[in-house]
Amino acid sequence: MRTHTCRGLLAALLLLPTVLFADMPVKSMVIFGDSLSDTGNTTHLLKSLRRDENPAFLVRPLKVFVIRKMEEFADDYHVPQSVLDAGIDMVQNFFDDELAPMMATLVSSVRKVPVIPGAPYWHWRFSNGPVWNEYLALMLGIDPKDVVFSRNQAFAGGWAVTWDYHLTTWNLIRHPIDTIKGVIVGKLIPPSLGLSTQGFLMSEGSVDSEPVYFILGGGNDYLNAFVFDDTRDSAVMSDYIDNVVNGLEASVRRLVQSGARKVVVIGLPDIGLSPKFLNTPEGPLLSNATRMHNDRLADRTQQWRGEWPEVDFLMVDIQPFLQTAMNNPEKSGFLNVTEPCTDVKLPQVRALRHSPFARNYVLLHAEAMQTVGPGLHGKNYNVCDRPETYLFWDDIHPSTRAHQMMAVEICEAMKAHGYTIECAVAGEI
Repeated sequence: MRTHTCRGLLAALLLLPTVLFADMPVKSMVIFGDSLSDTGNTTHLLKSLRRDENPAFLVRPLKVFVIRKMEEFADDYHVPQSVLDAGIDMVQNFFDDELAPMMATLVSSVRKVPVIPGAPYWHWRFSNGPVWNEYLALMLGIDPKDVVFSRNQAFAGGWAVTWDYHLTTWNLIRHPIDTIKGVIVGKLIPPSLGLSTQGFLMSEGSVDSEPVYFILGGGNDYLNAFVFDDTRDSAVMSDYIDNVVNGLEASVRRLVQSGARKVVVIGLPDIGLSPKFLNTPEGPLLSNATRMHNDRLADRTQQWRGEWPEVDFLMVDIQPFLQTAMNNPEKSGFLNVTEPCTDVKLPQVRALRHSPFARNYVLLHAEAMQTVGPGLHGKNYNVCDRPETYLFWDDIHPSTRAHQMMAVEICEAMKAHGYTIECAVAGEI
């Protein structure tokens, strides 16, 4: 009798997660990521730096980030509360009263930097049409333009790893203003995944448990991996991958600890198969790194389920979709899966050389933003005749048709996982 009872209890425990998360409608969504998910945040960021828009777009996340770092370090190093309070007061006053004039001086040169993405990109997206999360929103019955139910926190160029080691010093507390000035023209523009997550949490005050929180990041970390020569060593690359996954986990942890209860993390497509790296020495290295990244992210997701049983986690691997499209292009409706539809080059870095951001590590080494084409003021691109038949729009970003197919894959994975959704495409973006 006891054996039957134990078996019954074990069976019930095994079914418990399914029961807890059996009925999961999707009423709203929040997106974190990079250029694959960006619907205009990078454009607004650059416009704010040019003073075309209010710099407050950038100021608040930085203010949040710096104050939280000060509190962390004060706790770690047992800083007297009076010293911490004085430092925070200085930061508050600086951000609220002094930063705008300082940024006005800085951006006088930054105006040379063009607002990207421009032509031939579509409405500030790094593609020729809507991106995956916009298509997915429609499939979930959400208006992607409704900022109440579809919140986008993705920034093109952002890394999963936050380059904030220069903040982990006593100077942040004793000399916060000078440190902040270094940050503004340093490694936190564009915002990393961690910075955009912290900015979102601060602006919200508290996190609603109702939305599904999507995270797709890490691509820029690998696009720029070979800036560090030693990453060609397999052991070093393995550590590098761990750092990227740890960066993703840090954002997941912040969201969950703040109240998020539905989290979907999305693996990376094979960067080595993109036109930029196809048939190059780096291609196989990046393909292997992508596979290792996705495997470790899947393992990490399983660990999260054990740590937070009250949270529903789903990890979606979109690499099989890309592999199928590459191996059987006709089946997927593509005629060209190895070349980009446009040869556009984003004129970012050249303009940065004469701006306050000339020493910006992330922007300086952003592979996606190198200038190879002609001058900034002329047309520096060609576009194919039939974009709908191309898997890639430029040499690293998918076409909007590929984005739509990605959305279908993600939606079907969510449906199979237990979300009460239909995945039917309805309406226009």
